[in-house]
Amino acid sequence: MNSPKKKAPNAANNQGGNFNNLKPDYSRNDKNLPLSTGEIFTKFRQFIAATVDYSPDTIEASGKLIKFSTNGKQKDLAGWYICHEHTILLKNPRTGELSPQWGIIGLFGDWRQFGKTTFKWNSFSVFFELSREERANLERRQRELSRQREQERKTKEEQAYQQSVNLWLSSPAADPAHPYLLKKRVGVYGIRQHRNMLLIPVCDLDGVLHGIQRIYPDGSKFFLEGTPPTGHFCLVGNTLTDPQGVYLCEGYATAASLHETYGQPVLSCFNCGNLLPVARAYRERFPHIPLTVCADNDRDPASKGYLIGLTKAREVCAALPGVGLIVPEFPAGTPLKLSDFNDLVSLLGSSEQKETAA
Repeated sequence: MNSPKKKAPNAANNQGGNFNNLKPDYSRNDKNLPLSTGEIFTKFRQFIAATVDYSPDTIEASGKLIKFSTNGKQKDLAGWYICHEHTILLKNPRTGELSPQWGIIGLFGDWRQFGKTTFKWNSFSVFFELSREERANLERRQRELSRQREQERKTKEEQAYQQSVNLWLSSPAADPAHPYLLKKRVGVYGIRQHRNMLLIPVCDLDGVLHGIQRIYPDGSKFFLEGTPPTGHFCLVGNTLTDPQGVYLCEGYATAASLHETYGQPVLSCFNCGNLLPVARAYRERFPHIPLTVCADNDRDPASKGYLIGLTKAREVCAALPGVGLIVPEFPAGTPLKLSDFNDLVSLLGSSEQKETAA
């Protein structure tokens, strides 16, 4: 009697991340085999994807910081990496001869998920048997590059702070007729304008300005280089506390729509990955103020960011018991590109206007 066939085990990643269709190569596991440049870069990309769920499409060994998306949204560049070329002298375990081996040392991170944490990777310790001395020299070089990266980060943060303060103090309140505000149908709440750019303050719970997000008439959004958004926000409303509660959301327009609808203070966290850092900081400072996360409902299954806003909002509720959650529900037939509370308020407002006109 033939035994029933068993289902083959699933070798896919069980972390639930999006690897940019980057599959691990299990075929090469022999140590001390020379790798091609392409193989080395692919291994680095695989390690990045396994750590932060996404990876850049290509790797450049330029020694410069390069940003990439870690949530599928092309303009949302929360990920970064630095790839340095490096050569070490490897000793042949059989002959004792030294031979140069080219490789890379990589640093990378994701400020949305991991803040200022820097991850390290190199192609030598992964694919070669290193002596204690070789490993010590390599680790020394990695620490040196990591310290250099940290110093550069601090310098850019200080520059962003100085530039933000100067820009903020020299700019007037935003024009309510700015094209972006008219398109989103929201008002001006504590934001300013420089030429055609809206200036959204990036602040902490003490009201200290750490940087600025710029919004252009077409809706493009960019932080001043060096701005540390993690754990920081823009307050829409007159106070950080309200006995009836405070709302958290992603973008400024969504925060403005929520504030206009409910009359409560809203913290714009800029992106879904920053909801949890802001919520934690707020809950620690104000443990008794009701807190509610207003998620983006990214409903389009064809988009790379499918359901990411709702997923991150639920993570906040799981990590901080007692935090509420509301999700915009759209009428049947609504275009899938509409996802947040600003979209919903604008849609319902348009419908009411049409009914009134009819």
